[in-house]
Amino acid sequence: MTARLTEEVGELAREINHYYGEKPKKATEEEKTVEEEVGDIIFVLACFANSLDFDLSESFHMAMNKFETRDKNRWTKKE
Repeated sequence: MTARLTEEVGELAREINHYYGEKPKKATEEEKTVEEEVGDIIFVLACFANSLDFDLSESFHMAMNKFETRDKNRWTKKE
């Protein structure tokens, strides 16, 4: 699962680089979207959580609680 997650994150990085970075797609490369790659990552994370028998939703809520309390001043809030 970790290898698959790493692969998907790499694909997301590649798509971001195509759209926002210095390396545009080649004409022969398949058209994908950032949204598609994020979806793939979410799917792998869900599989990973299931394989380890924990609730992905609970993990998300724990992370959000951390960001809303301990890390609340680390991020720039968009209005």
